[in-house]
Amino acid sequence: MLYLIVTGGPLPDKAADLIKHYSDSREDTFIIGCDGGCDFLARHGIIPGMALGDMDSITDAGLKFIESNNVFTERYPVEKDWTDTEIALDKTGSDEVIIVTPDSGRLDHLIANLQLVLKERAQGKHIIFTDGITFCYPLSGEDSVEVDIRDFDYPLSVSLIPWNFGSDVKGVTTKGLYYALENHDLTAGVTFSFSNKPAKDADKISVSIKSGLLLVVVTKNV
Repeated sequence: MLYLIVTGGPLPDKAADLIKHYSDSREDTFIIGCDGGCDFLARHGIIPGMALGDMDSITDAGLKFIESNNVFTERYPVEKDWTDTEIALDKTGSDEVIIVTPDSGRLDHLIANLQLVLKERAQGKHIIFTDGITFCYPLSGEDSVEVDIRDFDYPLSVSLIPWNFGSDVKGVTTKGLYYALENHDLTAGVTFSFSNKPAKDADKISVSIKSGLLLVVVTKNV
């Protein structure tokens, strides 16, 4: 099963294209709209399999959309110990997850969601974070990711962001990047591995690590 968790906030139209792509190409796709994320789904005519949250930011139009389409809805109190995104993640078990969420707007929400995907990856979950333009791939322990850059229709920037100040990311090796790394160690707080780009004529890029916690960010080069 592939879960698409759609959160509230300023998402670009590319996010809707991504959601529709997976819905059309994978029969095992299940969409969860978190609170205000249902407004985005409503604007693009995408019916989720479930809506959940404290419903403190969804509009009347969003509520009408999920009610008129008989979307199963779970409501939670505003005063709770978990974010709506964390509640949605708890529904996914060991299945694949794509969190579709803004990379702008509320900085605290952005950081919280990045921490969530890194924590989930450390626990073995296949998970990524995206707004449809920027894609964040968490790596933990001995881990790797391969990205087909032919899927992108814009020039790319690639940054490798170490996440743990208490421990370096060990043995970083890249393929398909202009500035290559071979068994390199990366330290949090050092920008050495930021703003790379794909090598000329590369179809794919890959990053592998031997240990540590790393966020691989692939985004539009502006």
